Amino acid sequence: MFPRYPFDLGVQRLEKSPKDFFKINFDAAVSNRNIGYGVIVRDADGFVTAGCYAYENKAIDAVWAELKAVTIGMKLASRLNLSKIIMESDNATLINTFKNGDKDVTILGCCVKQECRDFNKFDTIQFNCTDRKSNSVADMLSKIAIKDRCDLTFDMDYPMEIHDAIISDAIK
Repeated sequence: MFPRYPFDLGVQRLEKSPKDFFKINFDAAVSNRNIGYGVIVRDADGFVTAGCYAYENKAIDAVWAELKAVTIGMKLASRLNLSKIIMESDNATLINTFKNGDKDVTILGCCVKQECRDFNKFDTIQFNCTDRKSNSVADMLSKIAIKDRCDLTFDMDYPMEIHDAIISDAIK
């Protein structure tokens, strides 16, 4: 049976995660066969602890790119040995597919089920849908990946290109 996880579709701004949780915002950008993936990890106080961006050159639909961004985010969380995570995106289609779980018989739903097999790496995982403004840093990272056509993984020393966006999120 497909595991049940809490979902919240009402987040309208960047909010700190509960104590002991890490929030992972993810996004993807698609432009003329260029795909950028962006992931940013924040601790319960809202501080950036890690992130990454990745680039691919292939034709893919936006929702499928977002699914790959989930995979990248979960791999980063696993590398960081995080046990309680909140995955957050502005792609309602993908979040709703996770929400419907075992009821979704589409190809996307089947791929999401396969991705969910990796959930056992974590004690708790939650999926939230948020507005675009609250996902701005992950979006910016995905666009940097396309612009620079490269991959980067970072810890607390994040790229200066995203500094202003991170500070803007922190003072809300």
